[in-house]
Amino acid sequence: MARKPRVEFDGALYHVIARGNQRQRIFHDDRDRSAYLERIEHYRQRYGFRLYAYVLMSNHVHLLLETKKVGLSRIMQGIQASYTQSYNRRHRKAGHLFQGRYKAILCDRNAYLLELVRYIHLNPGRLRDPHDPWRYRWSSHRAYLGKGSPVKVDTQEVLSQFGSRLGAARRAYLGFMKDGMKQGHDERYYQTHDQRFLGDEGFVKAVARRSEAKEVEIPAKKVGFARLLQALCAVRRVGSQVLLQPGRQRQWVGARAQLVYLAREWCGLTTKELGARLHRDASMISRLYGWYEGHRDKRTEEKLAGVLAK
Repeated sequence: MARKPRVEFDGALYHVIARGNQRQRIFHDDRDRSAYLERIEHYRQRYGFRLYAYVLMSNHVHLLLETKKVGLSRIMQGIQASYTQSYNRRHRKAGHLFQGRYKAILCDRNAYLLELVRYIHLNPGRLRDPHDPWRYRWSSHRAYLGKGSPVKVDTQEVLSQFGSRLGAARRAYLGFMKDGMKQGHDERYYQTHDQRFLGDEGFVKAVARRSEAKEVEIPAKKVGFARLLQALCAVRRVGSQVLLQPGRQRQWVGARAQLVYLAREWCGLTTKELGARLHRDASMISRLYGWYEGHRDKRTEEKLAGVLAK
């Protein structure tokens, strides 16, 4: 599906995920990892962004940062391009190191700041061959414990939410981290609206006002899947089993694609959940979503919105 343009403004909080091209390793040893952190710190000083969390894995990176006057695109271009140049020189490589455009999710600070710091710091423990997150050198977790870090991490805003006294706040932070140890990959942090935003309707409206971005689409209020299906079947004049049963039924592809799209956007269902409900694999669900995104039937959507509002 088509990529949406970045929405950037002073004070925006982003969860950034940058992956190696074709899942290749982007760090072969500690010298590579140190070089990447040096690039982060160089551009942090140059552009003045605030870094709340980071973790370097073998083939991808997570960053949680807040931009100031300089937008995220310029920051990431500087970090990624300069690291790629140094990596290619050192390893005698050529070409792209990172996979296309990095993923940047604009996040609701009030709802997700603490959760994302924990999620990022626990990333090493979610590997098939896990690392101990408490001892892992290449995350910002150590900075929250007052230990040295090659990058200046802004720990004060997070720790202040655990207490006014630093020692007590750090102990509470550790308890918070331990409470999340059993969490695996959490799809909640990737269930974005409009491919870009992690937050509710109020947050997206605030982003639209603050950024003055005309291309921001305000989400509809969340509805249950059963209610959406019932309304769609009534408007389309089709039985629910026609849309849910296995098989192609080409005459109903448009209706099924609309159901997939609206279930993602209005119900908040994941691709995996929709695949189970519609008896189709994740790749087919993604293709239906992408097709409908480029052929939206807004007249039917308006009718559905009216039915659901009753």
